[in-house]
Amino acid sequence: MQPAKQPDFFSAISMNFLHFLKNHFAAPTFKTGERVNHVRRGTISHTDGYVVAHIDKGVLVEWPRTGLCVVAPSELALIG
Repeated sequence: MQPAKQPDFFSAISMNFLHFLKNHFAAPTFKTGERVNHVRRGTISHTDGYVVAHIDKGVLVEWPRTGLCVVAPSELALIG
């Protein structure tokens, strides 16, 4: 009978690092009803929006002055 193979130390570190990268660069998700700001190129272009839904092209947000709009999740910042 052969002894149980121990997990490779470097393999475990590389898997943890890959998991970190995946989580760090994943698109953010927002819950329906959360308040958000639209941040584009470092400036706030719309404020006090409410998340309505997630759709294939992004996040559907209702803005107080301009109505509904689809925004990329990476361009939204959570308020609060």
